[in-house]
Amino acid sequence: MTQHKNLNRFLSLAMSAIVALGLSSASVFADGTASESRRVSLVLGSEEGSNRMFHPDHLEFEAGKRYTLVIENPGLESHEFDSPGLVGASWSSGVSVLDGVGEATFPVASVVGTPEEIEVAPGSTVEWTFVAVEPGSYDMVCDTLDQHQKTHAAAGMLGTTVIR
Repeated sequence: MTQHKNLNRFLSLAMSAIVALGLSSASVFADGTASESRRVSLVLGSEEGSNRMFHPDHLEFEAGKRYTLVIENPGLESHEFDSPGLVGASWSSGVSVLDGVGEATFPVASVVGTPEEIEVAPGSTVEWTFVAVEPGSYDMVCDTLDQHQKTHAAAGMLGTTVIR
């Protein structure tokens, strides 16, 4: 029942975005995704150590456009990309788990559905392809716990995502 309500909500939001943006039916696939995917990179932590940061810490997306968010973790500890507001305001067409970071990565798994939390292991990459649908500003946090049971967000690993 919940999946049915979510699908109806998405279809309603998608149709509103298509009308508001003046998109023709030719520019949108039957599955609701826009015809072109724009790649956006997000790095969790750093190669130099266990820095708890998003780089960049502010991402902007345009409603009605299809994006592939490339989330890399070159650091030494696991990190999460959590942005429930962005997930709820987007239509997710897939998540790919890749081996490694950079140019030489290859897919090792894929996830179909909504990525509520994306945990990225050290030295790994995840790609999330989605269509930004509902304009707004949404938090981005890392809820991974450290050795003192405090989240990385409490140490400053915070950011924002915006759909315009």
